Amino acid sequence: MKVSVVRGGGFAGLVTTTTADTASLDPGDAEALRAKVGRVDLTAPPPAERGAGPADVPAYKVTVEDDGRVQELRVSESGLTPALRDLISYVGSVPGHEERVE
Repeated sequence: MKVSVVRGGGFAGLVTTTTADTASLDPGDAEALRAKVGRVDLTAPPPAERGAGPADVPAYKVTVEDDGRVQELRVSESGLTPALRDLISYVGSVPGHEERVE
């Protein structure tokens, strides 16, 4: 399973991509990533979050690739659920994650 988080917008306008891949994580970290993904409903973003928000509000695109299946969710900072916020935080902090700034 590979989870990518693209964060864009905000006052600085930077775009960062953070990726965690279970193939390159320790087994315990890989299991934790799978569990966190399991707590997030990637198929049902809140209707109010479907459109583009103001440019100064951070927005996220979360992509989960697993066994050839790809799920994607786009949401603004204000639309983050606690489970989604936890997943995004974990992807950015787990040892073995990759990050790039565009």
